Amino acid sequence: MIVPSYLKKGDTIAIIAPARFIEVSEIKAFQLWANANGWNVVTAPNLFGKYHQFSGTIDERVSDIEWALQNENVKAVFCARGGYGCTQLLEQIQKFDFAKNPKWWIGFSDITTLHLTLQNQRIASIHGPMVMQFNLENEFKESNQRYLFNALTGTTINVGLRDNEIFNKSNFEGQLVGGNLSLIFAHAGIAKMNNVGKVLFIEDLDEYLYHIDRMMCSLKMAGVFEGLNALVVGSMLQMNDNAIPFGKNAKEIILDHLGNDGFPIIFDFPAGHDKENIAMKLGMYCTFEGNTFSQI
Repeated sequence: MIVPSYLKKGDTIAIIAPARFIEVSEIKAFQLWANANGWNVVTAPNLFGKYHQFSGTIDERVSDIEWALQNENVKAVFCARGGYGCTQLLEQIQKFDFAKNPKWWIGFSDITTLHLTLQNQRIASIHGPMVMQFNLENEFKESNQRYLFNALTGTTINVGLRDNEIFNKSNFEGQLVGGNLSLIFAHAGIAKMNNVGKVLFIEDLDEYLYHIDRMMCSLKMAGVFEGLNALVVGSMLQMNDNAIPFGKNAKEIILDHLGNDGFPIIFDFPAGHDKENIAMKLGMYCTFEGNTFSQI
């Protein structure tokens, strides 16, 4: 696994928008945070473009990823926001050699497309808050930013959990992989996910409960859960149901499919679309001992 250099004062961070468009006003809070940590911020050429709901055409968004990748001064690349759009770029970006100039790529949700591409090339990345999240005011704002700073600078990440969040509780360790469940499902045919001996993270937002069941059925048949050391489930937020209820919530659906497989399953892990969204390093080693999830 290739681990990019951790950030130090004076380093340069780039902002790109590979999915939905973003306004100039929405990056200011992030710029202030980055500058306060001693980092310089540069913006991609097409960052504030608009093409329907996207920040630009497919070629423009791919061009911005290539611009950030090739810029040797840039040590980390923050995605401005998610939404939808990264899947449109996959055919082109999976041809890029991200290992030639390794750097941290940061985001979640739709950015899972990029994370899976990096995981295929054995490059670590950060699943964590994006630029627009810095405008949100809630009780977890400082904690989220602290975890993100720790991930970017190589400081140990420790997350304490409660017993009632853990099914089949036992200590575990392994390489952390994954991202948004819907994107893992969408890219299952090309993601080459051999997860034997690994720890898989999933989260999702605004999905129908029967969609969750369908994705779990398909991914299990595809072998995505085979040989896992553990499953870590982040926020499963704003789940939808039909007029005739599905009859089970997201947790119960996951347990129906994987509860008898023997490996530990952590629920309600504080990462994903909820207010609490801690940063984690995908592709890197993690451990769980006692009630603490850790990454160095």
